[in-house]
This record gives sequence, structure tokens and C-alpha cells, in this order.
Amino acid sequence: MSQDNTPPRDGSPREQGEDAVDPAPTAPSGLPPAPWASPSGLQPDPAPEMDPDFVPNPGEQPDPAAPPTDGQQPSYPAAYPGQQPNASEEWQPEQHGDPVKRQRLVIGGIVLGVLVLIGVVIWVLLNLLGTRPEAATTSPSATATLGPLPRDTEAKDFQVGDCFADFDPNASKARAVACDTEHSAQLGAVFTYTGDESFPGTNALRDKGREVCRTVKLNAAADNYVLLQQNVYPSTTSWDRGDRRVDCFIVVDSGNTIKENLLEK
Repeated sequence: MSQDNTPPRDGSPREQGEDAVDPAPTAPSGLPPAPWASPSGLQPDPAPEMDPDFVPNPGEQPDPAAPPTDGQQPSYPAAYPGQQPNASEEWQPEQHGDPVKRQRLVIGGIVLGVLVLIGVVIWVLLNLLGTRPEAATTSPSATATLGPLPRDTEAKDFQVGDCFADFDPNASKARAVACDTEHSAQLGAVFTYTGDESFPGTNALRDKGREVCRTVKLNAAADNYVLLQQNVYPSTTSWDRGDRRVDCFIVVDSGNTIKENLLEK
């Protein structure tokens, strides 16, 4: 018996310490070759399935949450083998805005509206107070001029409650009489401007006289007469001489027909 000293090929049974086996029979010529099979008779493993969460080179991929910088298009992970990237889908930044900023804008609008409303209220109040008529300073009660009656009295010395016979509103003097005697006028109310005020004008003085007359309070005896109101106020000349009185007289146009006091006590 002869011995084969040829060194075995890698992977042969001899190298693994196994007994040699007869080679597989050769396929007859003219037939197509059979599919390849491993020496052990096992089928080869199929191609491994691609992991859907696999990302190649994760350290080199950009942060998908960060917006792209100017001049730079957003990059995406490379497509998996056999898959094309969708070029029609582009990254769009969120349009929700900063909620803190929106809240500040709302609060600022409310505060501004409240301030505007307060300003309007203050403006209205100032206008109302500015046009408020000045309160007339009248004598608290009907106090006739003291002294013997009748007598002639200067206009600057008239007192609320004085009664006058043959009254002339344009005269600088009037004849004061007792109110239970015949007379044609009685002083009902007085307003006095301060000494440092400038001449307000004829129309303002006339309006002031009407205002003063509205403060007069008559008693029940006034119903026995047809009464009129007569305002007497300073002229520019008398104002310069210190006249500051605005008088309201209750008068009749029928002469000295009144014989009693007409003011409420």
C-alpha cells in the first residue's frame, strides 16, 4: 500500500482530523449544474433585513429639531439602500410663536386700554368742574338795613331784604322804606366778586345775575303779586371804582303796590 504525502488543502477533513470521504459523484455531462451547496449540506443565510431605526454615522447627522441656517438647506439622513429621499418635503419652522411674548402683548394691551379709559374719565371730570357755575355768595337771611326809615341809601350799602319805594335800577341811590309800607322792589340776593378779579364782561355779568336770582326763596305772600326779577350789575366804569356787586331785585311794574315782605325767613 502506498501513502499520499501531499499536504491537505485548508478546510479538508484531514486538517480537522477526520477520515477522508469519497468525493461526490460527478454530474453527468450535458446537464445543468446543480445549485451550489455548502460542503456541510446547509443552505446559505438569506440577506439580513434592514433595521428601520438604523442611521448611518449618527455622530455626523444634524439635529432635526434645529432650524437651518441662512444659505443652508436642511439635511436629512441618507436614504436606506434602495430608497430615494422625498425631495418635495422641505423643513418648515413652527409658526406658533412665543407664548410668553403673546401673553405680554395681551397684558400690555389691557393696561393701555385701562390707562386710556382713566384719562378720558379725568378729562370729562375736569371739563365738568371747569364749567361748573360759581356759587353765589348771598346773605344767609333777609336782614333789612338798620336805622330810621324811610331814608336814601347808597347802592353799595343795600342789604338783602331791604324794600324800596319808587325803585330805579339805574340810580346810584334808592329810598329804603319799611316792607309793610308801600314799595315796588325788594332785594332778594347778592353776589360779590373778589377785588382782584378783572372785569368779566357784560354777558357774563348778566348770566351771573340770572344765576343769583335762582337762589331767591319767596314766601306765600308772593302769590298775591305779579312779580318780576331785576338784575343790577357793575358797568366797566363802576367796576374800575371798586363795584363788585351783582344784585337780584324782586319787583312789580305797577308802582308801589307791595305792602309786605316777600322773602322766606
